[in-house]
Amino acid sequence: DAGADLFSPVEAIVYPGCHATIDTGVHMEIPFGYDGTVAAKSGLMKNHGIVTAGTVDSGYTGSIRVTLINTGNDPFVVKKGQKIAQIIIRKVELCEFEEVEELSASERGDGGFGSTGIFWEG
Repeated sequence: DAGADLFSPVEAIVYPGCHATIDTGVHMEIPFGYDGTVAAKSGLMKNHGIVTAGTVDSGYTGSIRVTLINTGNDPFVVKKGQKIAQIIIRKVELCEFEEVEELSASERGDGGFGSTGIFWEG
């Protein structure tokens, strides 16, 4: 598996249109140059509309908390010991940012949110 599962140590209810943050109690030391990407479990997304995302930076050693967002229509009951997310450790490219007056020209420019006109027809 790409990620390590994160489990809920408590029971909770996430109501439709709401979110709940669960402290997993997991602490880890992520090396410099890496991060922990918190990702949703595909089964929770597909079956219950539960999504989550987040980043755990290197240097953070506090408890990893997961915010579950219920995009579904029904309350979601989190059971103690249930897998609620996964954390994927990835190498990240560290860079320095430079403020500029103007950006280089590109074919796409500032077009976004579907501006490429490419759609999948299946």
